[in-house]
Amino acid sequence: MLNINTNLSSLIVQSNLKLSTNGLNTAIERMTSGFKINHAKDNAANYSINTNLSTKIRAYQVAEDNAMMGLDMVQSANSGLSQVSDILARLRSLEMSVQNGTYGKGSLSAVNKEARALTAEISRILNNTEYGDKLFTTPSRETRSGFVNEVVHRDTSAMTTLESVDETVKLTSGTYSISSAKELAKLATMTNNGLIERGGAEFVLGADIDLSEYSEGEGWVSIGTNLGNGGRFPTKFDGNGYVVSNLYMNSTSGREALGLFGFCGGGCEIKNLGIEDVDITLNSGCGALAGYVEGATISNCYVKGGKISAGGDAGGIVGALAGYNNTTLITDCYSDVSVTSTRRAGGISGLMGNTIMRNCSSYSSIKSLTKEWGAGGITGGCYINDVPHGRNVQIENCQVFNVTEELAGVIVGALSHKEGVGILPLTITNCSYDSRYKGSAVGGELYGAVVLNNITTFEGQSFKSPFFQVGINGNEAGKIGYSMDLSLDGIELFSFLGEKQIGVESIDYYLKKIALKQTELGALENRLMSALEQIKVSYDNLVSTQSTIRDADIAEESSAYIRSQILQQASATLLAAANQSPSIALQLL
Repeated sequence: MLNINTNLSSLIVQSNLKLSTNGLNTAIERMTSGFKINHAKDNAANYSINTNLSTKIRAYQVAEDNAMMGLDMVQSANSGLSQVSDILARLRSLEMSVQNGTYGKGSLSAVNKEARALTAEISRILNNTEYGDKLFTTPSRETRSGFVNEVVHRDTSAMTTLESVDETVKLTSGTYSISSAKELAKLATMTNNGLIERGGAEFVLGADIDLSEYSEGEGWVSIGTNLGNGGRFPTKFDGNGYVVSNLYMNSTSGREALGLFGFCGGGCEIKNLGIEDVDITLNSGCGALAGYVEGATISNCYVKGGKISAGGDAGGIVGALAGYNNTTLITDCYSDVSVTSTRRAGGISGLMGNTIMRNCSSYSSIKSLTKEWGAGGITGGCYINDVPHGRNVQIENCQVFNVTEELAGVIVGALSHKEGVGILPLTITNCSYDSRYKGSAVGGELYGAVVLNNITTFEGQSFKSPFFQVGINGNEAGKIGYSMDLSLDGIELFSFLGEKQIGVESIDYYLKKIALKQTELGALENRLMSALEQIKVSYDNLVSTQSTIRDADIAEESSAYIRSQILQQASATLLAAANQSPSIALQLL
């Protein structure tokens, strides 16, 4: 049968020619791109998976760059610190030389010229060590010694040492020096036995004290463990600008409020004391400085480093501030610790009543495990009724830096008031906090006696420390926090070697700070290197997976290319022959 209207053979050949041409084009596209998935139509599921993998691979590339830049930054900081350490070592050598007593005025002048140049170079290095911006920053509200107000050490050499005192004899007067953990423990024993007269003797620290030897069992025994008049600390204690470190307490016995000091009663005055690196876990109320303070004065003290976990009211400085016949006063103090409590928790105090608090700051992380009790940046709660410890609560010129959404109130966590009892004033004046906290200054119901004056916010304080982003997600697991805080204020005194009795120990103080910061940065460098290894493993595995899904097999595609090319050429030849079929009909005419 010959038909000139419909050429079935040509149609069949055309269809196959299209298939072979499409196959040829696909093979060419895959070989030239190197991918077997170039469009969603190629493999819809794998196209989606490939897109997700590409996003993650790019994220790991950025994370790797971040970690590498973090390493460069840390190494830059360490290099600067090494130079400072070398200069301090030279200053130490000079100080040891001038203390020998063989230098005349001319020689001392020459030595101090070099000392001035060296101290100026330390300042230059710290101010000019940069990685994009200045690296080393000074912690807020700290002087070179860590205190809000600078402390000039009192000379304790002429004082009677507490070690020389008979611990069975009551002390009613005199000034006593304490320069060791053993002597501080002796003060605790005598206080707890009722042998310290109210407002009588004064105790003065003559050196930094490390309490590491009391880091087993229940740990440190507080100075004043009995609320009764016979066992509370009732007199003056001058920290003298020194630091008590490694305070460890661990007890579930339910003893009453405890800390370095336990109960501090009327006549008690604690000042110029730093407490660093605390580890306190108690089933009672507690604070690093004191558990319970009533009718006393606390000034120019700080607590930083470590954690406090309590079953009662807990604060970074004091567990509870109260007053019966006398108002308690706390001024110029700050805390930078982690405080967790099943009751009230606060940066400075867990609870306060009949207290005036001025010029205090909290950098602490605060958490109450029981919402109805409250957590506050300054104090967990206040009494504002006319029971004896609820009179006249004032908070003035205080700041809260490390605010979180867990706070019931950014300044005061909660208010306590008895129904049917008259309400007495709570006044908060000239206080400020980070503007990113969206809650109220005081948590809970605001009674008519609560007065808020000039409560302001400020910008620029972080909820958390700066961090390196070394993960591909925004969660905490992908971040490595760090701190470049380093304060060497006061080092300019070393330009007067041999003249102001600087002492080798003062230079050693700064050498220790540099060594601790280098240790911290070294650990950070190790973490970044570990992160780089983890990033590399994850990156390699993702690239391998993506290659399996996406990459074309060139050998396979070249075979498909040749096959499609042969079929295309054959189809073209046959199409020419098929197109000749209608012309045969002309021969019949």
